[in-house]
Amino acid sequence: MFWFPTKKEVKKEFEKIRDSFKDRDTKIEQSLKERDEKIEKLKEKIESNSLKIATLEGAYSLISSQSQPSLKSQSQGSLRQSHETFETKLIQRIKNNKKSLVMAEILKLMPSYSIIEIFEDVVKKKGLCSKASFYRYIESLKSQKLAETETKLRLE
Repeated sequence: MFWFPTKKEVKKEFEKIRDSFKDRDTKIEQSLKERDEKIEKLKEKIESNSLKIATLEGAYSLISSQSQPSLKSQSQGSLRQSHETFETKLIQRIKNNKKSLVMAEILKLMPSYSIIEIFEDVVKKKGLCSKASFYRYIESLKSQKLAETETKLRLE
């Protein structure tokens, strides 16, 4: 009438249950690893895209500043009006993208100058940003692994 399992049967059933949990846990771990890898790849893409954007904006500002002399060949009346609108648009764009432009300038100078020399050029000579902002930008570049920096002066 009643069926009583033996110790061996109970032990086998528990092993089956334990194995099924182990399999489930390994599958979950694998999916978590895959998810983390995908997230890391996306972060790298975002960082590289932000660098590309900063570089393009810096190049745009250089090109637009070089194109201003070509405006002088236009007539004086339209020149003043177009120059004012172009200048105001350019100033507004620079104000909105100042961080990326300064970071592009820092990245441009990094291969050939030390951080202190870059600081002298960007902050003191050109006045593009404050000292605190400059070092925040440097930390941002370090965290994005776009810059390997040294703080010593290079002796030549």
